[in-house]
Order: sequence, then C-alpha cells, then structure tokens
Amino acid sequence: MENSRYANTLEQEPGIVLDVQQVIRPVDLHDPQRAVGYLLADGTVLCEKDENDFYLAAATEGDAHPQFQVCYEPVWDEDGEVTGFRQMSQHLSTFPGEEQKLIYQYAMNTKENLLDDLGQLLRVMKNPELHQRIAGTRDKLSRIPDRECVRLMADIRAAYKGRHLESIRQRQKMAQKSPAGRRRKRSIER
Repeated sequence: MENSRYANTLEQEPGIVLDVQQVIRPVDLHDPQRAVGYLLADGTVLCEKDENDFYLAAATEGDAHPQFQVCYEPVWDEDGEVTGFRQMSQHLSTFPGEEQKLIYQYAMNTKENLLDDLGQLLRVMKNPELHQRIAGTRDKLSRIPDRECVRLMADIRAAYKGRHLESIRQRQKMAQKSPAGRRRKRSIER
C-alpha cells in the first residue's frame, strides 16, 4: 500500500453539529427511567433513541423528508457534558449496527479505499454469515455518491469514537468515586 492512501483522514471531514438550546427533563410518573431529551438550536427535539443508540428527531407535521429518520449523536466536552449533537448522514439508517461497526473499522478516508478494503476482506473471508454481511455492506456503499459516502464514514467514525471516549470517561469517574479502601484484601488465613 502506498503512503498517499493515508494522506487525509475522516477527522478532516466537517460534520453538522447543532448546539443544545435546552435540556428537557421528562416528568413521567409511570416511567421515571425515561431518558432526558434535548431541544437543539434549530428547534429539533430529541427524546428517543433507535436500536443503534442514536437519538431520533421527533417527527413534525412539516417534515420535508418523512421517508427516512434523521439521527443524531451527542457531542461531549471534556467533563462528559453534552454540548451539542452531530446530525448523522441520511444514509445511516440503511446500515444495521453490525454493518456500521464494519464501516467504522475499515473506513479510512475515501469511498474507493473502503470498497477496496472490503473487497480484499471478501476474498479471504471463509465464514458465510460474515461474507454475506461484508458483501451486503459493500453493495449498499457502492450505491451512495462519493461525497455522501465520505460524510457517512466520517459521521460513523466520529460517533463510535465519541462513544468510546465517553465510555472511558465514565469508567474513570466511577473509579474515582469508589473508595480506595474497598479493594479486595487477601486473606492471611488460608
């Protein structure tokens, strides 16, 4: 592989990030565990999540694109506070969670490179179920225009990377909260 293949990365691809205007704390006596919602700067309301843990925009009567659901991913600051939401590519809902993870793992910078890498993976994949998943993902990606595919890859990469960093941040907070004296002590009597 030539070095120019790695010249640019998906981190250089700008996303659409909307600021949080207001946090919506639901008052539901029947479901106290209901998630917090958000009102974004453009008036979008986010209250529910899909099966892949992306926030869904609440539908309104004047929706211009009712055929697909717009998804959003939180953007966190260093303290773990949600400061905004990244509007995900309209093509995201085409890919189930396992296919999104596959794209996250192999997406580097261009549609051509991703399709090439998935093609090479297909040549060596022996597991029929994984082979079918990779082939299906590759086929769907090939039908997306180049610019929109790069946006999809960048959005997926940013979302999964952000989730990973937030997970680490939460585990660090939990470790700091637990008292040092709670560590298991070896018993001297054995």
